[in-house]
Formats: sequence, structure tokens, C-alpha cells
Amino acid sequence: MFYYFPDNYTWSSAVMLSLMAGGQLGQVDRWLAPLRNGEADMHAWTTAWDSAAADQEEHAEHDLRQGFRRSASARYLRASTYYLTGERQTPPGPAKSRSYAAALRAFATANRYSPHPIERVEINSPDGPLPGYLIPAHSDRRAPVVIFYNGFDVTKEIL
Repeated sequence: MFYYFPDNYTWSSAVMLSLMAGGQLGQVDRWLAPLRNGEADMHAWTTAWDSAAADQEEHAEHDLRQGFRRSASARYLRASTYYLTGERQTPPGPAKSRSYAAALRAFATANRYSPHPIERVEINSPDGPLPGYLIPAHSDRRAPVVIFYNGFDVTKEIL
């Protein structure tokens, strides 16, 4: 694995997950580079990811003013990924709650402008309803469904 943070596997893993979920290395590097040579600072970590996300939201708003809904959707989706990447390792408290709420808002906004909207669904289970998201097949025929369940490292939120 590529170690963006040579001495911090956890942070490096988060960067890689962000990139696999649609993040862009240049954007990530712009905000995280100042953290590479110092001690692990959770406040700085959260601030960097939230700032990267807010930057994407600003660009998305500009795209919308220009009428570019698809690129705005992609930027809002990337913003939600950045918020979630920072939030995953932020200790419980107000900062974590703010990042998570911002991620949900950015995701909902991305979905609003997406050419392929995602439906929120609930699946009945013995333990109660399981919330999820469905990307409908663009077909008149029956189509398969892929379901992600929560795993050990909670990557389903980003995927």
C-alpha cells in the first residue's frame, strides 16, 4: 500500500479509501500535506478534511451558477467523501457530529443534481429496518442488486 503518511498506517489507509471512493489526490494533497511532517493531530485532521470538502462545495455552487449540474453533483459527492473520511477517525463529539451532518447534506445535494438519482430504501430484518441506498438499473428487464453491509472498518458509508 502507498503510505501517504509514512509513519501513520491508519491515516494512510483513510487517504487510500478516499481515493478509491472518488477523491482526487491533488485535492487531498492540497489539504493534507501540512500534516505529513508533524505529530498526529486529530483536530488538524478533521479540519483538513472538512476544508477539502468545503472547497469542493464552493466549486459545486459555482458550477451550479453556470448551469453545470453534473459536475456540481460530482463535486458534492466528493465533498461527502471528504467529510466522511475525516469523520471516521474523529473522536466522538461536536466536530464528528458536524462532519457527519455535512456529509449527509453534501450527499443529498449530490443526489439532487445527479443524472442517475439514488433512492433511499429500508429493508426489513429481524432486528428492525436496515436503511440503504438503491441505484436503480436503467433497464426494463429484471436486474441484479448489490447490497453492502456494515463491515469491521465501516467502509460501506463511503462505498
